[in-house]
Amino acid sequence: MLRISIAVFLIATARGGEAKNDHKLIHIPAGTYELGDAAHKLNKPHSFKTPGFSISDAETTNAQFAVFITATGYQTQSEKIGWSLVGGEGSAEWEWRQMAGANWKHPFGPAGPNSADLPQHPVTQICGEDARAYCKWIGGRLPDIDEWEIAARAGAKTSYPWGEAFQPKLTNTWNGINHLHNTREDGFVLTSPVRSYPPNKLGLYDVIGNVFEYCEGHPPWMTTAEATRRICGRGGSWWCSSSCCNFHNLLDIGSMIKTASLPNQGFRVVFD
Repeated sequence: MLRISIAVFLIATARGGEAKNDHKLIHIPAGTYELGDAAHKLNKPHSFKTPGFSISDAETTNAQFAVFITATGYQTQSEKIGWSLVGGEGSAEWEWRQMAGANWKHPFGPAGPNSADLPQHPVTQICGEDARAYCKWIGGRLPDIDEWEIAARAGAKTSYPWGEAFQPKLTNTWNGINHLHNTREDGFVLTSPVRSYPPNKLGLYDVIGNVFEYCEGHPPWMTTAEATRRICGRGGSWWCSSSCCNFHNLLDIGSMIKTASLPNQGFRVVFD
């Protein structure tokens, strides 16, 4: 793995300028990076060459997404269809319930938390196409699955940015033996404000937990048909636990239907 220097800056477009929508970026230099792991069943060792890119230090927030909506009048998929899937404390494992009125403004339905009251929490209940629309508007794009891994690992060869042993207080994941009850060991049950936990060695926050992060591209094991209708996500989320969706690490690659929305899916932006 290359030794990566940190360059944090604010830009308006991929070419620089005054800050647009308060994105703080980390620069990843050009080079060939060694990714994957021999012990992982699906993410095997492989090389990835990049000309360099810049990636937002945190997941896109409700406040940032609201600026996009105000500027463009964009309507998300869940708003168009009038419902989305929700889950949380008291749910069975892998249980997601259809909820009328659930969308990015009301990620857990009309009776749940309002995103306007959680401006620094990551935006959720957006599908992959919604995330792409935001990225296009701001002059960026979603990261490739390998670009995400380069930035998230920051040179680490372990399962987590801090080492091989999971430490629940260093990230927002599910605390408890099941989803019927959360012990709140990390301080949150659902999403947490971005930058609530220590960053990785490059200065990226929430690469593990909080929300899954949409990525472009697909791993070798995914068929062309699956890749056409699905979008990948990395890093795990507040929903993840050792017994349910345990993708809260630097190696696993998840996926979901491109038009689907959930309260544990978000994204960060890349600029070339």
